[in-house]
Amino acid sequence: MNGIENRLSERNTRPFGRRIIIFSALLSLSAVAVILLSEAVAPTTTFYDVEFPAGEVSFADTVVSYEPIIYLNDEQLPNVREPFNNPVSALGTPNSTTPQYQLSSLSARHDVALGLGGSITLRFTNNALTGSGDIKPDLWIFEAGEKTESVLVEISKNGKTWQAVGRTDAQHNGIDIDAFGWGPEDYFAYVRLTDDPAEGEHDGVLHNGQWIGWGGADIDAVGAISSVSLISTVSHSSPLTMPFAKTILWIFVIAIAGVGIGYVINVSFLKQKSSKNNF
Repeated sequence: MNGIENRLSERNTRPFGRRIIIFSALLSLSAVAVILLSEAVAPTTTFYDVEFPAGEVSFADTVVSYEPIIYLNDEQLPNVREPFNNPVSALGTPNSTTPQYQLSSLSARHDVALGLGGSITLRFTNNALTGSGDIKPDLWIFEAGEKTESVLVEISKNGKTWQAVGRTDAQHNGIDIDAFGWGPEDYFAYVRLTDDPAEGEHDGVLHNGQWIGWGGADIDAVGAISSVSLISTVSHSSPLTMPFAKTILWIFVIAIAGVGIGYVINVSFLKQKSSKNNF
């Protein structure tokens, strides 16, 4: 009798052990799928009512060049000077305007002035600007100041060949690069902004008795609304960020969940059937 009982016990134990292994494997695969999916789906971040689906990585990362055009007024005071002559202020997320759209205090300002017809060239390093395939803005220029000066916008894939994509002004701070013949298959790493010398205020300002060198367009930040994350170069986008890859990941997660649910139901059904047979 003991031999028969031992064999029956082994038979009951083996399926249970296999179930544990299968269930653990399903959990592991689900965890991997969730991790990959979390990397592929970046949180949407909103700055002053403008949504950036890729989050904070959407903004320019490095300064390629800064060429302000500076002149002196009748009092020999420059139209651009500290602290508004630091090009690094144009990097990262916008931070020179309060959520209520009121001008921040000068001590809290982080934007750079271009002067009369001056320019700044910025580069995206961990993402690239791309087209969206529709008429919505793909690029957004955050211009700080009491008055929004007009800015001429150019984009480039390699920093050498430039493509003009219009201008921004007080009414329009966004650029739709699709309107100029570009689309989701095009990736741009460089943006060049040039102050329009025929528009806006180019002199500095007198603020509480202090001369502020703040002439021309004042660039707070440059963000790619239509953005593709990069592995290393502009020509190689991360597969996890592409729409097709995201779809595959979702299918993978749903499939794993379906297999897991089916397995649990099947095990439960077999247990019920076994219990009935015992009676």
